[in-house]
Amino acid sequence: EWHMTPQTYNAYYNPTSNEIVIPGCNIIVPGFKGLPDDAVLYAIVGGSTFGHEITHGFDDQGRLYDGNGNLKNWWSIEDSIQFTNKAQMLAQQFSQYTVNDSLHVRGEATLGENIADLGGVIMGYEAFKKTKQYIENQIINGLSPDQRFFQGYALAWMVQMTPKKSAMRIMTDVHAPPMYRVIGPLYNMDAFYKTYSITETSPFFRKPDSRISIW
Repeated sequence: EWHMTPQTYNAYYNPTSNEIVIPGCNIIVPGFKGLPDDAVLYAIVGGSTFGHEITHGFDDQGRLYDGNGNLKNWWSIEDSIQFTNKAQMLAQQFSQYTVNDSLHVRGEATLGENIADLGGVIMGYEAFKKTKQYIENQIINGLSPDQRFFQGYALAWMVQMTPKKSAMRIMTDVHAPPMYRVIGPLYNMDAFYKTYSITETSPFFRKPDSRISIW
């Protein structure tokens, strides 16, 4: 029935059955004993896992299927045009990123995952804003709720990879490199800029009118 075991630290969305499968181990956050604070939970479990998979239902491929898993054009022409324009902007953004100084990320090939990453972290953040930790501005280890959230999201993609492995994955993986799965979505969020007082001196700075929000 499922295409993953409960021990598999991954998840997927199947558009033909309109189904999200998230194995039980995904509620475990590496590096924490027991449950971490809400900021980290909503960033990793809420954003990069549940939010990510939900957004796949409305990415460049998932949007082509209706609620019953049928391949069907159920969007208005106006909505389709707006989505395509924003998705193209996101593809162009990621195509500017490089690994090993010269290999460009394939923005079109990774588009579905990049849409899901962006929609997921925004979804996780909006949900986190309803928690007691956020509302009461609880400081943990000297970090504000927003700082805990964004650092928690980055924690989800902490990966060490050799240059050879990075080059191979650029050509074969439908996901952007882990570093850009953090940088790409977060540099489209106004709250991220405000949290860290990011200015135009940052190499990844995006002007407000260039920040992309699809969902």
